[in-house]
Amino acid sequence: MSHAPEATTASSGPATAERLGLLVEAVEEYAIFMLNPDGSVATWNAGAHRIKGYAADEIVGRHFSVFYTDEEVSAGKPERELEQAKAEGRARDEGWRVRKDGSRFWANVVITAVYDKNGRLEGFAKVTRDETERKRVEEQSRLLEIFAERDRIANELLATVVRQLFEAALAMESAAQAASEPNVRQRIQDAVDIIDRALKASRVAVLGMTAAEG
Repeated sequence: MSHAPEATTASSGPATAERLGLLVEAVEEYAIFMLNPDGSVATWNAGAHRIKGYAADEIVGRHFSVFYTDEEVSAGKPERELEQAKAEGRARDEGWRVRKDGSRFWANVVITAVYDKNGRLEGFAKVTRDETERKRVEEQSRLLEIFAERDRIANELLATVVRQLFEAALAMESAAQAASEPNVRQRIQDAVDIIDRALKASRVAVLGMTAAEG
């Protein structure tokens, strides 16, 4: 049986494997563990305990789909990722994962198919990093960009409304001064007053909106 170039071949040296196992167990920044070919958890390290919340005796033997959201499990995502790893040697993903306590974290995940020297599938190496903080910063940056764009639009709107109302007020004021009949002048002046109030109200409304968003 052949396998993809990126797939990993299991080490044949017992001493090397033992040292590697000790190293992996000590890593705390990454969840690094093995899955059996059926997707059940075979090994566990300190990083997996820290990130996912399960002790080794609580999770070994359980299917790794327990780390996915209900929606992703229903959609068959865990199985698809294993199939991708078998077909391509490796599967990469970023998305929400679920801890033991039910809380979610943003995970960067790499699943690598592991074969023995005869090309037989031994299982999968799974490496997960908690990227929740990076995700939060990215989302905050996007929100700041959205608010900045809304401020820009609001300011442009304010400038347009102010200019148009100001031009209308000047035109009507000139018309009022030129009118000969008192009643006409009064009606025009009343219209000027209405426009002036609208001008002030629009300025207050738009500035209030941008202040609230900030």
